[in-house]
Amino acid sequence: MIKRNKTLQIIVILFLSAVAFVFYQYNRTDPIISLSVSTDGRYVISAHAPRKSDLYFPKGQLTLWDIEKREKKILADHVNAYSASFIPDSHEFMWQDDKKVVHIQNVDGQELEKFNHFWVAGHLMSADKSFYLSTNEYGELYKGYGEKLIPIYTDAISILPLTLSMTKDYFLLSGNAGLPENKPVAETDLTANPVNPSESKKRSYDGVTLWDRHTLKPVARLWGNVGKTTGLISPDGNWVVTGDENSGYYMWEIKNLHNRLKLAIPGSGIYVKEKHDYDSSKLLPIPPSIDDRGITAGGVAYAFLSEKDFIGLGKSESEDGNGYEFAALYTVGDPWIKAYVEIGNDPSISTNYYQRNLSVSSAPKAHILVTGQATGGGINVYKYHPDKMELEKIWVAD
Repeated sequence: MIKRNKTLQIIVILFLSAVAFVFYQYNRTDPIISLSVSTDGRYVISAHAPRKSDLYFPKGQLTLWDIEKREKKILADHVNAYSASFIPDSHEFMWQDDKKVVHIQNVDGQELEKFNHFWVAGHLMSADKSFYLSTNEYGELYKGYGEKLIPIYTDAISILPLTLSMTKDYFLLSGNAGLPENKPVAETDLTANPVNPSESKKRSYDGVTLWDRHTLKPVARLWGNVGKTTGLISPDGNWVVTGDENSGYYMWEIKNLHNRLKLAIPGSGIYVKEKHDYDSSKLLPIPPSIDDRGITAGGVAYAFLSEKDFIGLGKSESEDGNGYEFAALYTVGDPWIKAYVEIGNDPSISTNYYQRNLSVSSAPKAHILVTGQATGGGINVYKYHPDKMELEKIWVAD
């Protein structure tokens, strides 16, 4: 009898272990390539892909996260990992399946619309759904879809990663930027045709270009960045913020695009080319307690924590994401660092390689920041306290 009971116990343990393993495998997600936060900061939608996925066509799971309830739900598999995107001021989001069909659905699981499209490297939709903007892996830009597809920029041959940002009046495409030697701060007298049907592409507006959302014409080509570049338009619509892999961090005032500000670099200040030296006159000192824990100023992704306060997140020093535990905090219109906010490395965030530039998102009005994780498929959720200029980690989910 005792022997039979022990055998039964072993069978039960093995069965429960098998069930637990199957449950884990079903709910396990690969690293996040793109994610988006709802405007109210309640939900996150993320798209995942294995680390060694095809750079241009990564595919994986689609996951919905409920920050308030601390819940995770896998919605689909074989999803375009660049395609997770919330529609502003709603609980509706977009994603693309492996048949290139773009789906619009809500957090309750109801599909509202779907349409055939090209494989997107990024896409955005306005709150009223009247303006759909998307880019392919070459950096070509289009408005709309189906019979209403309008080419905006086809004279492109960019290199991933690409970043899209949009406000009611403008949209910004940031990608691989060329050397800005002998270039103005902003090139506004633009004559090159952005829609070039020829096979010989001139890359006339690659790098960082600001576009008019109403006319669909380029407003300015912004110079200063070199190499892989990311950029955002500020929530108030007044500034463009960019950063690149060569430590070039800038702000342009949209109403006066020739007003370009260099952002201060932690521990150094603002580089003055004429003096071949750094201006550190207003540089915020680094507290000794965090000096050896790493501070980033940008390069892979930017995020606005409020309508005007933002941080830049750079590439970590190692593949596992370790290297930066703090980020420099800036305010639009002022190039000097306002504070150092803690992002931590337990677990490390998802900026461990440049193709994860879309794995960071925020809800500025709700003061919520969400990042992926460097080596897992989970998320880190932070709450920003603007009165204290502090960042609090409020949820770590696998």
